[in-house]
Amino acid sequence: MDRREFCGTVAISLLSAACGKPAAAPVSTPRRLLVVTETAGYRHASIPVAVRTIEELGRQTGSWRIAATAGTRDDVAAAISEAGLAQVDAVVFANTTGNIGFTPEGTDAFYRWMENGGAYIGLHSATDTFLGNARYVNLTRGEFDKHGPQTDVVVHVQDPAHPACAGLPASFPIHEEIYEFKNWSRGAVHMLLAMHAHPQTGAPGDYPLAWTHRPGRGRMFYTALGHRDDVYANPIFLQHLRGGMEWALGLRPGDDTPGNAIV
Repeated sequence: MDRREFCGTVAISLLSAACGKPAAAPVSTPRRLLVVTETAGYRHASIPVAVRTIEELGRQTGSWRIAATAGTRDDVAAAISEAGLAQVDAVVFANTTGNIGFTPEGTDAFYRWMENGGAYIGLHSATDTFLGNARYVNLTRGEFDKHGPQTDVVVHVQDPAHPACAGLPASFPIHEEIYEFKNWSRGAVHMLLAMHAHPQTGAPGDYPLAWTHRPGRGRMFYTALGHRDDVYANPIFLQHLRGGMEWALGLRPGDDTPGNAIV
């Protein structure tokens, strides 16, 4: 068994414990997810683990299922279309990178779909996708700038009542590849997770890790965690991811007021 298989197995074995936390009410019909895994830049080895984790969280909670995946440019072009988006409730960017296969028509359809109530869930390098694209940055409200060596950081919960943070400790350590962002401001998003020290220098400040945004009637949830396979075996991360997805899918209420105070 290689490391990715081991971490995926450990992650799935821990999901039951994570799902023992307060959950959304059961849904009669699980929400349908399109999971996009195409990469036009760096490809994360953790993508298969991420997809399995999302699938298993849905199975454990009964709240969603993966209706389709899109791992190539042709897949993305077909799925990100008016007809394709009509078949799903949420689009997950699972460690996508670069300029993936949106067509001009699909691009317009995607942003209309979001404004009209669609859900977007972005993992880690989702913000390293469509760099410099104003419409995408307006959706994600943050853009990958750089990262240093993987390191240990302390993460601070910014809204303990939000589903993406409910049940988490007020602060917790994690070893990860930590992104630094441009075109981001606390006043433009509802903050969920942040660091109080720069991941490399230790300089004090406000350094974001997860947040939400409401584009029209839609919901955007992004977490910068998820580079490493073993993060998907971390019960704290699993609880965070599950709660964020439940909020994005409209299954649990949570404050989305931008500019919440530093905690």
